[in-house]
Amino acid sequence: MSVSVLARLVLVALAAVLASASVGCTGDGEGSTRVGDALQPAPWDLSTPESAVRSYLDWVSLSYRMANSDIPVATMTPDEAVRVDSYIQLNRMEGKGIEQSLEVFELGSVSQEASSAVVTAYEVWTYRYFSLQNLEYVSEPLEATYDTTYTLEASPAGWVVARVEAEPAGDVK
Repeated sequence: MSVSVLARLVLVALAAVLASASVGCTGDGEGSTRVGDALQPAPWDLSTPESAVRSYLDWVSLSYRMANSDIPVATMTPDEAVRVDSYIQLNRMEGKGIEQSLEVFELGSVSQEASSAVVTAYEVWTYRYFSLQNLEYVSEPLEATYDTTYTLEASPAGWVVARVEAEPAGDVK
């Protein structure tokens, strides 16, 4: 199967997931006790290591929000997809999902070779856990800060994230 056919199939599947999964979400802002509608990020951009990391973060965040690990697979290697899926499955076993937002993203260094790249960044995230059963928040808003290193690989579709190393710069709950 060609990459373009596979990409189209992934987009069609993603559209179906997004259309069905946000039904019934009625959150109305920061003070709401219910999770709001999921917002679809911009189409992924795998043209540079930097843009690939941003796309990965946007699509993984949607994946966590929807508790569906199939959503961001175009932005990562199969090994990284297993890691993302493991986290989602752990949360699903506990009956919860996570809604997260990247508040600060400061690009550090970028080193690039023909088939691999390393991107470092400083990140500040806000996040909340919610019940998958009733889509009500089960935690207060929390914040986490990381010094992060992304290792990327060149693929036929562009740059994809192969590994993430996140060093917390404080407490993570």
